[in-house]
Amino acid sequence: MSNFIVKRPLTLKDLKFANNLPDGSTIVFRNTKGQKKDIFEKLKPTLKIRIIGGLDEVEKPKYNTEKYYARTIYSPLEVYKIIEKIENIEVDIDPTWSDLEKAMYIYNTLCEGMKYDHDERTERSIHTNRCLLGLVTGTAVCAGFSTIYKEMLDRQGIECLYQNRKYEHAWNLIRINGKLIPVDLTWDNEDSEYENNKCGFKYFGRNEYFFEYPSHQVTEEPVLSTSILTNKEFQKAYNKLFKNKNIEVKTQKYNTKYGVDITYTVIREGKYQRCFISNGKTIKTAIYDDTINLNSILNYNLFTYDNYKFLFTKNIEAKKEMRAKNDKIKLFTRDDGTNFLIQKVRSSMGETTEYKYIDMDNKCLYRYTLYSEDDFLNLQNGYEKGVANILLFRKRVVEKAKKFNGYVGYIGLANGIFTRYVNPVTEEKFTGIKRYWN
Repeated sequence: MSNFIVKRPLTLKDLKFANNLPDGSTIVFRNTKGQKKDIFEKLKPTLKIRIIGGLDEVEKPKYNTEKYYARTIYSPLEVYKIIEKIENIEVDIDPTWSDLEKAMYIYNTLCEGMKYDHDERTERSIHTNRCLLGLVTGTAVCAGFSTIYKEMLDRQGIECLYQNRKYEHAWNLIRINGKLIPVDLTWDNEDSEYENNKCGFKYFGRNEYFFEYPSHQVTEEPVLSTSILTNKEFQKAYNKLFKNKNIEVKTQKYNTKYGVDITYTVIREGKYQRCFISNGKTIKTAIYDDTINLNSILNYNLFTYDNYKFLFTKNIEAKKEMRAKNDKIKLFTRDDGTNFLIQKVRSSMGETTEYKYIDMDNKCLYRYTLYSEDDFLNLQNGYEKGVANILLFRKRVVEKAKKFNGYVGYIGLANGIFTRYVNPVTEEKFTGIKRYWN
């Protein structure tokens, strides 16, 4: 069937021509900027609408596949619903805002208003989670979040690039004040699940380690020059958009049983309070409502021995006491300052060992079961860094534990660079499920 490329908004005068096109014809748009939803409601349902977005196969030949093409095709009614959702968000955008403020507002709205789909069950959800229809369903995976964010910034006239590491992950680059800024809406969305549904903007142009995560390393495309936002740039925009004058902030200290002072900050926001624990580079939170006594959290949840709270200290006695109780546990520290524990459980399958990964993320301590050929408690010199930063960076652990039953593979050196490896036979035995790549 024929494609009809349209470079302007459709009008009522175009309806007669469009509805006389052969069934199955495709009307192609770069994006929906300037398009009115009511026009699409009047188009005959046998037409196809293509919204190219970031999946332009001419600009990037890797998108010249049936899979990527399918993500750009919609029915007229679907486009009507997509634009309707977008307009509901855009109505609160102040036209006098700067590009950074608009980009942050949209980012925050999508982060707090949508959910990551950890449990795709149908071919339909696998499709909708990776395109603009995620706006309609309210769920998406990384490809969908990145596609939606680009579409919304395109409509605001803000340059936004869709980026992806094939078969692994998708994110965006946005141009603010002449600088390309890396942002990952997906990761902030997933973090918001542990932040009382609050967007933390951790991956909004502020993470200097952004491209050290393997999922952000694109090898099949030219390397682009990027920057990060300064604290001043971010705070100025954030305060203008989100700062609540009624928020009460207090900074206090708590003395642990090991004689270590932990600095924590309590932020009251209406009924809810958030306790930020800051010690060195570590900043984590507990969220609770005003019916709970803060001391009970400090004494029994955050800094007790049983909850491995020495994760947040460098106290030697605490580590000695833990090792005396269980010599099958080891503390790891990543380059970004976050810590986690690995507890050896038992040999599980051939050369593979079962471990418990113990971490704290915002509200509570949590634990995942992992499997690896590596002996995490007896690593060679230098390998701890590779395990902490490459093999077991937090997002990968969560994904492997939730989607692939915990098998993380093993670390090795390739041309002097730490690289992840998996045994396909072992992986198949552990996962037993079909992969759907983004």
